[in-house]
Amino acid sequence: QVAAAAVAAPNADVSDYSRLGDVLQSMKRHNEAADAYGRAVAFARSQNLKSALWTLLLLRASALEDGNRWPEARAALQQALAIAPDQPLLLNFMGYGQLERGENMDSAEAMIRKASELAPDDASITDSLGWAQFKRGKVAEAIGTLQKAAEKDPDQAEIQEHLGDALYRSGRRYEARFAWNAALVTAEDEIAARVKAKLASGLTSANAAP
Repeated sequence: QVAAAAVAAPNADVSDYSRLGDVLQSMKRHNEAADAYGRAVAFARSQNLKSALWTLLLLRASALEDGNRWPEARAALQQALAIAPDQPLLLNFMGYGQLERGENMDSAEAMIRKASELAPDDASITDSLGWAQFKRGKVAEAIGTLQKAAEKDPDQAEIQEHLGDALYRSGRRYEARFAWNAALVTAEDEIAARVKAKLASGLTSANAAP
């Protein structure tokens, strides 16, 4: 209510619209959040606030993807990349989004690799690169990359799940179970359900990470 009142005020600015988007996104009202971020983008453009645009487009893309509106999310990311082509967060988001959906796989891996080169210490981006390698059938290379990601952020469930899947695929099943158990420590919702299924019956097409 406070955030909505702020954007209704005559002196509302881009931060008010962005804050409303943040609140709605935290409430999992993704479509409404995307609309709020869209209004923030429009305001930033009208005021020629170029430095804020790529971040707002990234936030809008995230809300759109969470709302299962990937084509619109991809369009927002393309707009953001036109503004900030060397921003690793954008490159990783676009590359990983395409990777998950089997779109433009060569381009997706190239974008993630560029993001990793720009932000070598970012565990999530290193994880994306390892998962891209896994998806392309480079399992041994993927394991090395995913192990680096897990070392950087051992508490991130998604990284441990990815590492477990790659280890299992390579035949290293004891180590895979170790990684999956590590994932389960912090995993929630869908990841937790997948990991429990893998621990019970191994890696299958039904429980593989996307």
